[in-house]
This record gives sequence, structure tokens and C-alpha cells, in this order.
Amino acid sequence: MIKYLNDCREYLQNNKFSKIYLLVDENTEKYCLPILVEQVEDIVGCCLLEVKAGEDSKSIKVVEDLCRTMIEDGADRNSAIISLGGGVITDLGGFVSSIFKRGIQNINIPTTLLAMVDASVGGKTGINLDGYKNQIGTFNFSSLVFYDYKFLDTLAPLQILNGMAEMIKIALIKDELLWDKMQKNEVYDKQMIEHCINHKQQIVDDDKTEQGQRKILNFGHTIGHAIESMYLTHHQEMLHGEAVANGMFYAIKLSENKQDFPHGKAKLICDYLQKTYNIIDIKPHLNEIYPFLVADKKNKDGHNLFVLLKDIANPIIDCPIVYDDLLNISL
Repeated sequence: MIKYLNDCREYLQNNKFSKIYLLVDENTEKYCLPILVEQVEDIVGCCLLEVKAGEDSKSIKVVEDLCRTMIEDGADRNSAIISLGGGVITDLGGFVSSIFKRGIQNINIPTTLLAMVDASVGGKTGINLDGYKNQIGTFNFSSLVFYDYKFLDTLAPLQILNGMAEMIKIALIKDELLWDKMQKNEVYDKQMIEHCINHKQQIVDDDKTEQGQRKILNFGHTIGHAIESMYLTHHQEMLHGEAVANGMFYAIKLSENKQDFPHGKAKLICDYLQKTYNIIDIKPHLNEIYPFLVADKKNKDGHNLFVLLKDIANPIIDCPIVYDDLLNISL
């Protein structure tokens, strides 16, 4: 069930938290906090926790600093964290709330398209370790999510494309009609966003801790996370959505080779991804990328396990992929 920001006001009024901590970065404080205050006046006077924008904030040190600040402020188990931001903020706030005092209430208010359709939904939290994406994390099913599409008006076009990659993922694994609409319109609308949110929520509800079919949500993420990690080691950052677009591109190529995915559909998808995103050639970087693939948390018994497609909306989980499989695909 999708809840909107005015529902958050009622929720805060009905739950008398001892303290409320509002987690933001410098961008969401400047552009999104005024929208939140306008809709939820009860937020005035709560303690502001600010971190730097970007993946560097998903670190153990930042987690320690946030916990230390709350301890010094007298936070108790009846406190709550409101995570106002994109995927970094919702991942970070969800993780801190799941471990602080063995768990306090977490409220996600996603402000980016990517966070709305993916990062804030499903209870996953995570921080990075030594450049490896989301190696430390929890499931935090106590999280509530409240939406307001006004936040999308604060985003640059690049951030819209960032979120659209996760919408493309949902369409390819679950909804061919949605994929057809996306490639024809090349824009998002509220109905498409809510289709994606509902699809993801249904997948999560059926398999909360990713023992089976929830794994389909990792489509495009195995190579995508490895590319993100490679960029981080060079003190650069590729947006998550762009990395996932790269991952989906190569997963479609692998699906053609390994699952007989229809060539005509594969060409349409790959052409669309190349037109919309910066798809890199992974071959020159494969020796650097591959160790991150090996460390991927979805792997089992030393096997690199991918999500591939037999067809659109027909995903296959736990597909073993070796180095030579990647060496044999190209732009």
C-alpha cells in the first residue's frame, strides 16, 4: 500500500516518539526539507543529522558518528529516524535504525526516483566496506515509506535517468507491457512509478529475506555493483542507475548466449540502453572488475550467480557465470 506524506503527519501524531532524528545530506536539506516541513509541520524542532552526499557516507565511520551523536543527545529505544533522501540516505538511515539500541523506528521519505522505486522499498539496508558495495547490512522490515512526488521536481535530468534504470529493471523482469510503454514514451509518469513500487512490494512480500524469487530484483546488479566498486577504488563515482544499466546490458548479452533470449528483443533492449546511458566496454577492465564479482553477496560455493532472462518477464535466478563467459561478450 502506497502511503503519502500527509499520512506521515498523522503517523507522527499518533506515535509519541521520545526523539525524532532527521537524516539528510546537504542537497536534501536545501531542496527537500522545505517541502517536508510544509507537509509535516511536526518535524520542526527535531534533531538534524547531516552527512555528505554520495557513496562515501555509506561507511562504518559515518555509522559510528551518527550513533555517537544520538547517544550524546540522549536517544532511547523510543526514538525514530526519518531518512529524507535518495538511496544512500535510505540505506544508511535504515541500517543505523536497525542496529541502534538493537532497533528503533525508521521512516523512509524517498526524494529521488531511484529511492522511490527501489532503495526505500523492501527493508534492505547496507553500507560499503573497502570499496565493496553493501557488504554490511540488515533487513529492516519495521521501515515505513511515505511518498511525495513534489520531490521529483527538485531533481536534475541525470537523476531522473538514474531512477529510470531501476524502473527498466522491474519492467524487464516482471512487466513486458510496462517495458513497451517505457521504450516508446521515454518518460516516466506517476502511474508507471506506482506500477514499479507495487511490483517490487509484491516480490518482497512473497520472499522477504531473498531465499528464492526475490533474487530476480538483482537483475543487472551483479556487474552493476562491480562497476560501481571499480569506480570507487579510483575515487570516482558512477551513479547507481547508470551502473545497473550497464549490468542489464551485459546480462541481456549473457541471456542471449546462455538462455536463448530472443535476439530481436535483445537488440532492442541493448540499443535502448546504449542510447540512454553510457555503456562502457568491460573487457579492458575485466581483471579489475572480476574480483568484485567474486565478492558479490549473491554468490554461493564459489560460483558467480547471475539473474538472466529467458524472455522479458521470465527471469532465471542463480545462473553460474565464469570469467570466460564475460570475456566472450562485447559491445
